[in-house]
Amino acid sequence: MNVRMHLGIRGKIAAVILICMIPVLILGGLLFQSRNQGRLEIVQRGHRDLARAMAADVQMFLAGAVEGERTAGAAVTSQPYPVSGIIQLFTAIRAKNPSFLSLMLIDAAGTEVAASPPQPFTMNLADNPAVGPVRNGKEWAAGPPTWIDGHPTLEVATAIRDKEKLAAVVLGRLDLGGLRTVLPRGLGRAADGIILDTTGRLIIDIRQPARAPEALQGLSAVRTALAGLEATIEGYSDGRTGYLGAAAPIAGLGWAAIVVEPESSALESARRAAAQEMITVLTAVGVGLFLAWVLGAELSAPILALVRGARALGRGNLGTRVALRRSDELGELGNAFNEMSERLSRYVTEMNALQAVSDAALSTVRLGELLPPLVQRVGAALHADAGLIWFVEEGTGDLVVPAGFNGALAAKGRRLRREGAYSTMAVPLRVGGRVIGVVQVLSQRPREFTAHEVRLLETFADRVALAVDNARAYEREREIAGIIQQTLLPPRRVELPGLAVAGRYLPSREVGGDFYAVLPLDHGQVGLAIADVSGKGIPAATLSARARYLLEAFAQDGRRPEAVLSRLNHALAADTESKFVSLFYGILNPRDGTLLFASAGHLPPLMVRAADAGPRLLEAPGLLLGVEPGTTYAMSETRIGPGDLLLLFTDGITEARNAAGEQFGEQRISELLATLRDAPLDEVADRVMDAVASWSGNGPADDQTVVAARMTSLL
Repeated sequence: MNVRMHLGIRGKIAAVILICMIPVLILGGLLFQSRNQGRLEIVQRGHRDLARAMAADVQMFLAGAVEGERTAGAAVTSQPYPVSGIIQLFTAIRAKNPSFLSLMLIDAAGTEVAASPPQPFTMNLADNPAVGPVRNGKEWAAGPPTWIDGHPTLEVATAIRDKEKLAAVVLGRLDLGGLRTVLPRGLGRAADGIILDTTGRLIIDIRQPARAPEALQGLSAVRTALAGLEATIEGYSDGRTGYLGAAAPIAGLGWAAIVVEPESSALESARRAAAQEMITVLTAVGVGLFLAWVLGAELSAPILALVRGARALGRGNLGTRVALRRSDELGELGNAFNEMSERLSRYVTEMNALQAVSDAALSTVRLGELLPPLVQRVGAALHADAGLIWFVEEGTGDLVVPAGFNGALAAKGRRLRREGAYSTMAVPLRVGGRVIGVVQVLSQRPREFTAHEVRLLETFADRVALAVDNARAYEREREIAGIIQQTLLPPRRVELPGLAVAGRYLPSREVGGDFYAVLPLDHGQVGLAIADVSGKGIPAATLSARARYLLEAFAQDGRRPEAVLSRLNHALAADTESKFVSLFYGILNPRDGTLLFASAGHLPPLMVRAADAGPRLLEAPGLLLGVEPGTTYAMSETRIGPGDLLLLFTDGITEARNAAGEQFGEQRISELLATLRDAPLDEVADRVMDAVASWSGNGPADDQTVVAARMTSLL
């Protein structure tokens, strides 16, 4: 028998349990972290205690040595002793205390008196690192550690005084290996005790005698201990094992006592305790989750249904509904979800339709290409069988409509509804308060268009009107720019004494600023120019015209090419905003074939001499016109003989791209020109344009201009 729990939303305690568990878990996590930190501090405190104990043991070791030296010195200075007697006494002391490798009695002047074992010759030890400080007033002093046969040793000097006056010095050499017998036994099975000298060099390593002497010099804790302060060691690794530990200073020597222990050993007990606590916490969490699952089963089912519905909406399944047979708050939530889904479906459909109309409006600025997709998408959005757009006829104000349609609609700006054998709805197209036409949809079946559909059609009409107005403006601008552009171009074929020129110009969909010029000059000379103005439309065409006429005016004065470009640049840079011009200009003298030329950032022309194997570039450096007023240009010179071919072109030729995005490039022009050296001039220009058109497939993305010139004879 299935038993279902019928509890109201407020009676569901599962959510309360889950919510209450959150702060408990947070508190447990903080407590767990705090306890782990406390355990770590206990481990670190133990390491510090061991390091301090090691430092104290070293001090006691040295204190015992100093006391032994002081006792021996007092014995030999209290009454006269022969040298042999002193040596016997020192030998007895060494036998009793094996840490003394040698003992030496030194007088107040620093000269050796006696030594055990005896030295082969007498030494003056006034400047010995241990003796010197004692002679200068210290009670005892130690020198730096030294290694003899691989064993660390230390010289310790002790002052022997007679009534506050230095009577002698006892210098003993200690075997520091003896420290191993006195250092603390409480290091544990894995901890290591280490003694470092003032430079951080290893003196004694209890566990790892083979450790590198400089292994610990780079630790900040070591530097701190050598400076006289205790420090904790964390993050130290020998490349295989990570260590924890502590460092303590050894007073009086400037040394440091180090204790290090592998993390795995040092934290073993702490981790074991932490694991036990974690198991307890996880058990409590598991019990809480089980209770929440049991008590929240009925609550989770409708929530999951809503989640599935929301995911379906997210995947685009608009209009999704959920079935919740409940009378509590969750049932109300299900009903609200279904209403929201239905409204969202309707809203998204309308927005998609509006976006489709907007996309069609932005797809082109050519009126003939714009209207069909606009009409089709407006009709589809309103589930109409047909759609029409009419315009107000300029001059009369009438609509160009089929017979029987009320042409006064646009003038009055009213909506039109008509029902009968078919239904229709129309709204005016307005731009800036001016009605420019009407958009109409028709249905072949009788239907009542709702007020919402009328408002939707008005929204579409706003987009359509703006698109139509922009398209008309574009066509007017393109027409003006085209007129300006055509006035700049010379005839397709120009014949001059000794020179023939053929030019071709193909504008892009949006008129730009390419032009070329053939300028008859004094003394039979001819000016050849080709230019490319940045930008598109009327601004580019206007700047192109200005540059063309200024070029002709400056060239007529007989100036050399670089002077013409300098004056033209100065004139354009003075009032040209954010636009520039690339231009090549050359002056050809048909009498001797001399060509003087200069370039303002334009592509270098190609020249094919009758005797050459292939084309070559006519390069000349120079900055674009209109960029910097004070720019100067360099002139170059070459010679052209009868039959030689010169080809000028703009970047619309070289930068034409195929379907793969690859540019046509100068190399292909050069290879093509090599095959056309003897072809008629018009064929040269046409073949270049045809090759570029075949390469790009579609219409040009930029204006394309080619000028072919050939010397026919010398005058």
